[in-house]
Amino acid sequence: MNQTEKIGFVGLGIMGQPMSGHLMAAGYEVAVYDLRREAMEIAAEHGATPCASPAEVATLSDIIITMVPDSPDVEAVISGDGGILSGVQRGSVVIDMSTVEPATGQRMADLLSEKGADMLDAPVTGGAVGAQNASLSIFVGGDEAVFARCRPILDVLGASVMYMGRGGMGHTAKLANQILGVTAMLGVSEAFVLAKKAGLDLEAFCEAATQGAGDSWHLRTLGPKIIAGDFDPGFMAKHMRKDMRLAAQTAISLDSPAPVTALIGQLYGALMAAGLGEEGHHAIVKVIEQMADAEARA
Repeated sequence: MNQTEKIGFVGLGIMGQPMSGHLMAAGYEVAVYDLRREAMEIAAEHGATPCASPAEVATLSDIIITMVPDSPDVEAVISGDGGILSGVQRGSVVIDMSTVEPATGQRMADLLSEKGADMLDAPVTGGAVGAQNASLSIFVGGDEAVFARCRPILDVLGASVMYMGRGGMGHTAKLANQILGVTAMLGVSEAFVLAKKAGLDLEAFCEAATQGAGDSWHLRTLGPKIIAGDFDPGFMAKHMRKDMRLAAQTAISLDSPAPVTALIGQLYGALMAAGLGEEGHHAIVKVIEQMADAEARA
């Protein structure tokens, strides 16, 4: 592992904070920036160098990782005032690990290229638990030689690092992956409410369903949480709503029908309207429960 590469990390939220910690534990020098001073203070306690702006992070780093909520945030930290573009060095690489619209990533890659820097889009799946355990799955798009250079760093953060192809393919793969996952989550929600209204024991049903064709990560991991009424977020509902919006926009740009994605986006909109955006994304069951006038609890 080439630990002579100096790492910058912009965005120290529920995902970014533990991810930056893994890099420091692996022996990398890490410079950090977050809008919240307290987040930088926590990182500094583990050995990070706090910076006044993303631009300062870029001046101190060979590889700069961004992990922020949405497309406008990526644009702000890269091309906004005091952004990475203001300090990036020729030969550096920006790795955007956020989930954003592929077109946004491509615009940022073009701007960085003008400065002699490269970019990878490398969004992740696995939620807060995956970030904490360094067990994330990472979808990577960009130049393959740049990917090879950055692979040791990505291996610190994830258990599965997959090269998806040219720039933008990482972001596209993540959005397609979100459609797969959230469709399973809605299936769990509908099945649980139906089972409860029919009088089934939900714990017994959940266990039985994991043994058949209806098994999924969402059933095994989030099903028991629904039954227990535990909606603490591993991945917030408001972020899933954002991902569904991005997936729908991408589908429109490709003339690719996505009726299920559009419907699920509307259901998450209802969840947001109820003030539940900061609960776990499995709280979508509450929308089905409200329509059914039944709670899927033990």
